[in-house]
Amino acid sequence: MPNPAPAPKPAPGVRTASAPPQRKPVRLRWWLLGLAVLWAVWLVANPAKRRVEAQMDKAIGLAVACKPREAQSELIALRKTRATLEQLQHVQQALNDAAADCTRKRQRDKAWRDARAAVESALAASSFDKARQRLRAFNKRWGEDQASRALRDKIEARSPEHPRADEVR
Repeated sequence: MPNPAPAPKPAPGVRTASAPPQRKPVRLRWWLLGLAVLWAVWLVANPAKRRVEAQMDKAIGLAVACKPREAQSELIALRKTRATLEQLQHVQQALNDAAADCTRKRQRDKAWRDARAAVESALAASSFDKARQRLRAFNKRWGEDQASRALRDKIEARSPEHPRADEVR
C-alpha cells in the first residue's frame, strides 16, 4: 500500500477541524486590575486593624470619662490582640494623662462642695464678707466658672448696700 502524502500545513489564520482555537493570553493590564481589586477588598475587609483601633478608642474614651478600671481592663484586653507596641504605648499615655485630669477634677469638685457649703452657711449667718472671702479663695485656687459666678451674684443680691465713707450728710 502506498503511504498517503502528508497533509499540507494550513495557512496562518485558517483553522482546521482537528485543532481547537488558541486563546489570546490575558493582558498585563487585566492582571494589574485584578490585583488592585483584591488589594482594595483586603483593605476594606481587614477587620483586625479596625477592631484594634475601635478598642483603643473605647479605652481612651473610658479614661477620659474617669472610669479608670474599665479603661485598664480594655488595655489588658488590647494587649492580647495584635496591637503594636506603639499603639499600646499611645493608649497607656492617654490613660495616664486622663488619670491626672480626673484626679484634678475630683479635687476641684470636692473643693467646690466645701466652698459652697461654707458660703451658704456664711450667708445664713448674714456674714457677707466671710462668704465673699471664701468664694474668692476658691476662685483664686480653682478658677471661676458659671456656678461660682452664680454664687457670687447670690451673695451680692443678698448683701445690703455698703454705705460709702464720704457720705456723712
